[in-house]
Amino acid sequence: MLDLPPSILNVLALFSPLFSRPVYQNVVQLFLGHILCKGRRTIADLLRCLHLNNCKNFSKFHWVLSGAKWNGLKGAKILFSHLIKLIPIDNEIFVIIDSTLERRKGTKIQGLQRQRDAVLSSKSNKVLSIGLHWLVCAVNIKLPFIHNHWALPFLTILMPPKRPLTSSKNHKDLHKKSKYKTSIAWASQVTSILRLWAGTFRKITIVGDSAFSCFDLLYACLKQRVNLISRLRLDARLYDFIPENITEKRGRKRVVGQVLPKLSSLAKKDIKEWQKVKVRWYGGQFKELYIQTGKCLWYYIGFRPVPINWVLILESSQATPVALFSTDFNHSPEQIIEGFVRRWTLEVTFEEARRHLGMETQRQWSDKAIERTTPVILASFSIITLMGLGLSKAKDENISVQQTSWYKKDHLTFSDILAYVREPVAREKLKSLVGKKAKWRKTNLENLIYEMIAA
Repeated sequence: MLDLPPSILNVLALFSPLFSRPVYQNVVQLFLGHILCKGRRTIADLLRCLHLNNCKNFSKFHWVLSGAKWNGLKGAKILFSHLIKLIPIDNEIFVIIDSTLERRKGTKIQGLQRQRDAVLSSKSNKVLSIGLHWLVCAVNIKLPFIHNHWALPFLTILMPPKRPLTSSKNHKDLHKKSKYKTSIAWASQVTSILRLWAGTFRKITIVGDSAFSCFDLLYACLKQRVNLISRLRLDARLYDFIPENITEKRGRKRVVGQVLPKLSSLAKKDIKEWQKVKVRWYGGQFKELYIQTGKCLWYYIGFRPVPINWVLILESSQATPVALFSTDFNHSPEQIIEGFVRRWTLEVTFEEARRHLGMETQRQWSDKAIERTTPVILASFSIITLMGLGLSKAKDENISVQQTSWYKKDHLTFSDILAYVREPVAREKLKSLVGKKAKWRKTNLENLIYEMIAA
């Protein structure tokens, strides 16, 4: 085992109860290889980074993902409990949920389906790709050393298709016995998990795009006392609250008040009648917007009415209006807008995971390994961030920003934290290879370390 700083080993030790002692030793080795590796994240590539090319019992490292007994949901709970410690107890916890497609091909891979590829698609051109459909949950946190919020994933769920591909030869896909669940059903289940893990008194707000603007998810959130921020259709049926002094007539009781104007008609108002506000927009910059806001009941025939706090947004007189809503009446219009803008940080996390953590490059074939690998890769984004925080605090120094003559930046990104965590691992790896008594020129050693850690 490498002589690593306690701030790195302590983060890994949080997950030691999940594994037996021999498996945990292999997990630590693989994670260190994952930190040092660049490019693909196959087990063979990790072993090459650790210089274990001649390891005879290499199958034990494959066994960690494909056969060892450990529970990923318990690992997600451990990670979530430590992430929310970074949030003051009086502040609400923002959890972003979104789905992503991991492009994979192979007749033996379980759960493959054809889905819209958000990376390749546009508004006018819809591109379908074959891959695994994941529901990702991430805590949105403002870290002390960055100027913007980050989305730190803690739970990733594989959502099997309703029908497998016709080319599938996977036994579980062909003889599927479990009932199909939609993404809304999975998200509704997440609300109960969040309430259970966060405790009774923590305030939780889920942020999702228009795909999660659904009555079923709203009912699940209200049942668990979880707030929801999402988009609202401009033609949604909005109603006023029932007046308190109204006298009930014979027949069925009223559930809503008078019909309110549709948001699409409110959007046609003159720009002078809109309220101007200044909010934190995408990229952390402040922007002036025109808004209209109100509180009402969202109702549709066959569903129970839901009280919402809506905001109608207009960037300029020529722009297309956008409507957002929150189930928390204490949220101001600025908080609703800034909360929804935070959703984009998860898209940034997906891109960082593909670029720096090798997402979509793994090549496992067994069902259990497929279910575990991508959640571990996305969770490693949060784990490496926690390592960087602990290492910076232990050394009492700020994490430096990597700069080159062709790429200058003034803010910290995940590549800087990854390089910062890689440095002590790379130094210890070099010492183990050449020996502590080997003579190296300082300039040569520093250049070699820089090449190893640059992200």
